[in-house]
This record gives sequence, C-alpha cells and structure tokens, in this order.
Amino acid sequence: MHRRKSTTMLLVSVVGLALAAACSTENTTANTATAGGPRKAEEGFQQSGSGGDITKFCGTKPMKVGFLKSAGGNTWVLQAAAEFKDEAAKCGNVTEALFAQAINDQQKAISDITSYVAQGVNVLVISADYGVAELPAISKATQAGVKVVTILGDAGGKPGTDFVDAVTFDTDFIGKKWADFLHEQVGKGTVAFLGGTPGNETSTQFFASFQKAMKAYPEIEIVDDRVQDTNWDPALRRKVMTGLLSKHGRIDAIVSDFNGPDTGAIQAYDSANMERPVVASITSNNEIGCDWAKKPYPFLVMGQTSSLPRLALRIGVAAFQGTANTESAKLHPEPFTYLPNGTAPDCKPALPPDADLTADLTESQLTELFKS
Repeated sequence: MHRRKSTTMLLVSVVGLALAAACSTENTTANTATAGGPRKAEEGFQQSGSGGDITKFCGTKPMKVGFLKSAGGNTWVLQAAAEFKDEAAKCGNVTEALFAQAINDQQKAISDITSYVAQGVNVLVISADYGVAELPAISKATQAGVKVVTILGDAGGKPGTDFVDAVTFDTDFIGKKWADFLHEQVGKGTVAFLGGTPGNETSTQFFASFQKAMKAYPEIEIVDDRVQDTNWDPALRRKVMTGLLSKHGRIDAIVSDFNGPDTGAIQAYDSANMERPVVASITSNNEIGCDWAKKPYPFLVMGQTSSLPRLALRIGVAAFQGTANTESAKLHPEPFTYLPNGTAPDCKPALPPDADLTADLTESQLTELFKS
C-alpha cells in the first residue's frame, strides 16, 4: 500500500501475536463483482484491480511480462508481485512473468527498466516511486516497443505517448472518505497527518487531497497544518507521535498514507496512557487487526491496494495484443470501517504482521507465499 510509497517502507516484524481468533471483515460498500467485468465504485472508476477478466485481452501473441517496484523491501510489495504473477498466469501465452524491486535505490530502479527492456519484456508494469526521475527510462522503453503501464507514483510525461496509461488512486476520493469519517467520529478536535520521507510525492498528494476535504470541517484542526515525516518507519512514527502528544496534548485522530507503521503511533498513545485515537488510513495491516481487538478504536482503512498490478497488467496486455480494454485506470479503493463493539478487522497470527488481509489472494495463497 499501499504504497499506493515513494521510497522504501520499513516495517518492523513482531513475533508472538497473542490474538488467535480471526474475524471477518465488514466493508462499507454494497458493490459486488460483475461477471466478466470490472467492479466499479461508481461510473468511471474501478474499485479493485482484480475486478476484470484478463482472458478477454490475452490475445495469441507470446509475451513476456514484468513488474518493477522502485521502492520495496516489505510484505506489501511481495503481495503485489504475487498478485501480478497470479494475474499473468491466466494468460496461457505469457512465457515468463518477472519481478524485481529496487530497495531505496533510485539508480537501480532506473537500471532495472533498461535491463527488462534488454531481456525482451513486452509488457512492463512499473511502480514509479521516484516520479519524473524514471520518465526518461520509461520513455525509452516505450520507444523500444514495450507497453509500459505505471502505478502509484506520477512519472510525469503523457499517457499514450510516454507510456500506455497510469493506474493511480483517486486521492481526492480517499481524502474525502477520511475527512467524512473524522467528522462522524471526532466532530470537533485535532488530527495529525503522518507521512513518509520528507517531501515524497505520495504523502504530498494524499495530504493535499485530505487538506482540501477538511475545509468542509473547520472544527477539526490539522496539527501544524503539514505532513509529519516518519519515513514509513514504525519506530520513527512512534517517536514523532510521542513528540506531538507532548507538545499538543492528546490528538483526537491520526490520518496516514500507509497503515502499517501506524503500530508505532498507537504505541505512543498507549505509552502516554492516552485513549487511542480515531484512525483513517490506506492499506490494511495484519498486526493492526490483531492489536485492535485488545483496545478497539474507530478505524477506517482503504483496502485491496496490492491488486493495482493486476489492472495495470490487463491494460498493458490489451495494448500489446491490440485488444480493446475500456477499464478505468483510476481507482476508488474499497473502504473498510471498524468501530468498537462492531465487527473486528481480520487477524491471522500465522501470517506476517504487515500482511494486507484485504488482498485479492486467498488465505492459502498468502500462506504459501510466506511459508518460508
């Protein structure tokens, strides 16, 4: 996730999770998959990257496909890669499905693109976490005949010229969901926005959308009116949150562009003997779900984010095969809401703490993926 993260997202590993019961998720939408077609939150927007049928676009030409994650090193990335390969396996004419990640290394992210072009990849999905720095390599890949589709980061350039399309979240949609949730659960108070590395594009975009949506609710103040940089690191997020609580007293809510590191923020409240905050975020987290049941709090998370590569692959495959695909590249991810005394988030102690249990992979697939 979600992301979806413009540099590496370092997540801590926690062992010995005490809560063994797994609870089913409750989603706040009534949308269901339509046979043979994409699920849509509303007209013109896709809800989940798994909603389409790739077999309609597979064509007959043999093809090699690849997925590059510019920033990586965490469970979300492994899940996204598994979803990409699962989608590719549905086309019998895919000869190879490749995956590589550059962990906090912009130059490697760029050289990986060049390498995949040299290896004869026909369809390339790129999480352009380093933005416009990757555009020259992306444009060269396109000029070489590779059908490139980007996800998450904005590489600049022009869809249809520098690359086929860009699969992105509608941050305005997400920002409004967060703002509405805070209005319902907080009413009047304060909120801190927790982001990643200083100045990163993902946090900047999410914050701008959230800030705009919060104009409708002036009774809720954004602490310092800026992104609180935490490097998507739970330990740093705890330190930053501890400082904010010391400076401002209890803060009623936190909003973040990646839920995994919020474990650190919650620990800051617990250590200060403060009531846990209202939390709104994106990309569900297994450890959060297990911990939530111990001390529940109002919680909204946008799920199924690791399915982005599925949609991107379908768009790229259709472009390479010359088959028509009218799926929207803009996603309105599904919101999952959890309230005290209500349905709890999923908790699977056998899976990694930072696993996203809203992913479009079965529990058996996730178990197989992380068994080593």
